[in-house]
Amino acid sequence: MIKYEDFTNLILQSASDSGLDPYHMKNQIDTISLERNFSFLCVPIDDNPPHLIRAEISFHWDSMLTAESIYGGNCSLYHDETEECTHDDLDNEAFTELEIEYQFEIDKNYLNKTDFINKELINTFQGSMTHNSLPFIRWEAFVNPEGKAGVSKVTAGHHWIIKLEEEEFDFEGIFLEINNNIQLLSDMPFIKKSF
Repeated sequence: MIKYEDFTNLILQSASDSGLDPYHMKNQIDTISLERNFSFLCVPIDDNPPHLIRAEISFHWDSMLTAESIYGGNCSLYHDETEECTHDDLDNEAFTELEIEYQFEIDKNYLNKTDFINKELINTFQGSMTHNSLPFIRWEAFVNPEGKAGVSKVTAGHHWIIKLEEEEFDFEGIFLEINNNIQLLSDMPFIKKSF
């Protein structure tokens, strides 16, 4: 099984190889549970700051995955290697979820056009993705001092289940899709392009 550090390096290399520029990497470990979380932001390589349209990639790695990837199965703790083991017939179900969240802000001229924005986002994602893992759209609303409500931020996110027992991992398709979706989002009229 692949180790956490190797998986992290593979993800970052795949993003770079697919024309994305990874930045703001966070590697967190819980000192009590020893669970790990890794995340980074990415934009197309030719994108100049400020990055108002970007994707956040993240995954969670629990302490059992660390133990399994370093030591292998734990049957040897309970019986001799020569003994028949009921676990031999079971598949290892080690996996993590690679989470992708597209982050962008809405232009002030479109803040109250939520139906239009929702329709355009859904049509764009359905048109560009050939799989069933379509992003869910999350809205952040605001109410100004005059009592008018509107949308301040919209994110779109989805995830991929990654089986960690694979011999080889191929993330090229995922990261090429992320690159393409960021480009498509940047062409939408309601996406904020500058401060």
